[in-house]
Amino acid sequence: MFQSKLAFYSTNELPHKMKELESNWEYFMLENQMLETMRPIVFQSWKRCQRYDVDPLQKQTPIIMDESKLMELISRSNLYDVSLPVIEDLYNQIKGTQHLITLSDSKGRIIHLKGDYKIESQAQEMNFVAGADWSEKFAGSNAIGTSLASGQPIQILSHEHYCEGVHPWVCSAAPIRDPLTRKILGIIDLTGPSQSAQSHSLTVVQSVSGIIEQRLLQSSYKILDHLQRKYEEVKNKPSAVHVVVVDEMLNVVRADSKCLSLLQINDWDQLWKKEELKQLKTSLIDSSIHEWEWDITSLKLKIFIQSVTLDSERIGFVFCFEKLYQFHPSDSNSETVLKGVIGKSDAMKKVIQKVQVISEVNVPVLLTGESGTGKEVFAYAIHQKSLRKNEPFIAINCGAIPDNLISSELFGYEAGAFTGGNPQGKRGKFEEANNGTILLDEIGEMPLELQVHLLRVLQEKEVVRLGSSKPLPINVRIIAATNKNLQKLVNEGLFRSDLYFRLNVVELHLPPLKKRKGDIRLLCEFFANELAKTHKKQIPTIDQQVLDFFHRYQWPGNIRELMNVMEYAVLFCEENHITLKSLPKSILENNNDYLTHKDNHLSPLEHKEKEKLKQLIYETNGNLSEVARRCKIARTTLYRKIEKYNLGHVSNK
Repeated sequence: MFQSKLAFYSTNELPHKMKELESNWEYFMLENQMLETMRPIVFQSWKRCQRYDVDPLQKQTPIIMDESKLMELISRSNLYDVSLPVIEDLYNQIKGTQHLITLSDSKGRIIHLKGDYKIESQAQEMNFVAGADWSEKFAGSNAIGTSLASGQPIQILSHEHYCEGVHPWVCSAAPIRDPLTRKILGIIDLTGPSQSAQSHSLTVVQSVSGIIEQRLLQSSYKILDHLQRKYEEVKNKPSAVHVVVVDEMLNVVRADSKCLSLLQINDWDQLWKKEELKQLKTSLIDSSIHEWEWDITSLKLKIFIQSVTLDSERIGFVFCFEKLYQFHPSDSNSETVLKGVIGKSDAMKKVIQKVQVISEVNVPVLLTGESGTGKEVFAYAIHQKSLRKNEPFIAINCGAIPDNLISSELFGYEAGAFTGGNPQGKRGKFEEANNGTILLDEIGEMPLELQVHLLRVLQEKEVVRLGSSKPLPINVRIIAATNKNLQKLVNEGLFRSDLYFRLNVVELHLPPLKKRKGDIRLLCEFFANELAKTHKKQIPTIDQQVLDFFHRYQWPGNIRELMNVMEYAVLFCEENHITLKSLPKSILENNNDYLTHKDNHLSPLEHKEKEKLKQLIYETNGNLSEVARRCKIARTTLYRKIEKYNLGHVSNK
């Protein structure tokens, strides 16, 4: 048996070889068996063709794309752009040899064909043309389809072709692989009449394949660089979010480490193995939509997804993760005045009293306060106390969505409004929240050019989808939330004053946790209860030393930080009892004698600077470039201050 990828070795043996191949084909068609003179790779291909129910007597491949689909395929093909100059060079060398050069995509569809007019005309009789499908499933055994199926270079001569219409031809093909992932991107092929067969044509296509792969490698580096820069662009936004960037093959290119814990995986190899993400993977591969969002309810995550393009071709995706911190105890909880709001301190009582007054009044509310103080929980509580409680409550984080997506997220778009959009169009969040409540979290991050559209919603009570001129009436209560000083942004020209006054009919300022330490025990017991249920564990007890330590701690990340600490403690406590040893290392480092002694030597101004830095590090999720920008200092200066105040455990959280 011959294992060679070549059909023959010398032109001297060609007449004898072709008679032998004809006998092999006729014997197989009659007996469905393999002769010793057959190459195993060809026999295996023939058996596949039988399973595909390919007609061995067919004269031409039956599948041809129309011109518009072919043009669309070519326009999205980086392989086409990279290969074309190489194919032109090859054609200049083989002109007049009665051979055709073809480039096929990863499905065996010919996307480019080059050759002399006379030989092209002959090939058209078997539909060997641009747009035709030459995979084994439709065209039987041939160099393009069999190279694709076997993943290796191969030459197919005369009656080695499964279908009768291709017997007068010889073809040599080699796969072109992605130089980084090694996935087959397409096939390069030389085809000519059998009597003009040359054994070295297989070497030629292998050489051309190598040249194209080298050019693709240069292109891949360009793509990787673009994806890396896209990651930096999103991460360096003022409202830094948790970001993952993947390439077109859904391999992770860049991600911040916190995303692993958000997705509850140990490494990125596990990403697409999670049941919750398998459907998303299919959606990403099949969809041509430019942007959309995806909820992972089991992980309490919302993902904003944006495709990344380079030279009009999609090269990957950006995932922006938003953690949904929504713990809502039952209405029967005796400690709860408002659903979801835990606290009996004086500071909280004042806020709760205001909520009781405004809940049933249909006015906009502005929630202010440091990051992590529970603004979304309060917004939900206001909704639940209002007459709209049985209608939708929609929360959207303006800081977690890429700037160019906010408009379509809020206001929706009509079918065909822009390339890559959902072909059916899409309802915006205001439409989804109709008759209910919408929370615009991180409102201070809304781009200035979009604020006028939000002002129109407040004034006219209507929205206009992108790509439409028809206003849609809506009845929505707007609650806005921010950890920024909007009045300061107005003075700096970064926020519209008319929008600010429209939103700020009633302002509720939520106190930081360090100003409501009387609520710490209640919050700890509540989180211990809820998190134990979430992780299917027994509700733990909490050591008094832990509570004492929590009262001394300043909580720069507020309730969100407390919840994260309690989640860690619930997971890792021993004998169902939370002690100081159960707490994460980063928070325990604030309790050692060395730090206490060192802090005693800081001046009041240094104390203030340290707390400000700690707060900013938590607000930006450890994005030191953003911290330096907000403090208006160089990164090197920031590093010195982090070392001075021993904040390394915070910046590496």
